[in-house]
Amino acid sequence: MHLYPMSLGSKFFGLLGLMVLASVSLFAADKEETLQVGKPRAEEPAKPADPAKPAEVTTKSSYCLRARDFIRVGVINEADTLIERRINPDGTIDIPFLKTLVPIAGLTITEAQAEITKRFRRYFKEPQVVITIVNYAERRVYVSGYVGKPGPVNIPPEENLTLGKALSMAGGILARGRRSDVAIKRTRDGKLVTIVKDVRKIDSGDEPDFVLEDDDAIYVDDSKF
Repeated sequence: MHLYPMSLGSKFFGLLGLMVLASVSLFAADKEETLQVGKPRAEEPAKPADPAKPAEVTTKSSYCLRARDFIRVGVINEADTLIERRINPDGTIDIPFLKTLVPIAGLTITEAQAEITKRFRRYFKEPQVVITIVNYAERRVYVSGYVGKPGPVNIPPEENLTLGKALSMAGGILARGRRSDVAIKRTRDGKLVTIVKDVRKIDSGDEPDFVLEDDDAIYVDDSKF
């Protein structure tokens, strides 16, 4: 069998064919890449929102619990102990798991947690009690007489309310109001007592402002009498 050398023409057309095939392959690859780059990405499905949780209030570490505060109490990892209760008027909280009333009004959150933890030690090893305030008890004073806006004035949950601030929130003392002897009535040991303050001295700084208590009744008399 004889092998004949390839002519120059055959070589030329063979080389041309290879170049065409290479160009087609490069075009196809470039087109595929262009399609992939230009293809819009499918949007990721939105993550479902976390289920709503009961509102809680931020509490200062120095805040002392009061009667009628609404709180959540429980031992961590012990679901059977979790309760929500309003502190009783006498300052106690009813904890069904313990089958007892625990006095906590007047204590800070940390102190109340320690007090309740002592009771749970009978049932759990190293219990960790957590108390959260859900709602503060409403506290208010009542301002009447010669002021701009007679009526109730709310006491901020974690702050003191002074006589001067309460009068300001009630619209201030009218021109006809007697500033020399503003009366504050409150119950002390089951008896109604009256405290008289000269607001002029408070305004001038000669006397410290007077701190009010829940349910105090302030009365501004007529200066003409």
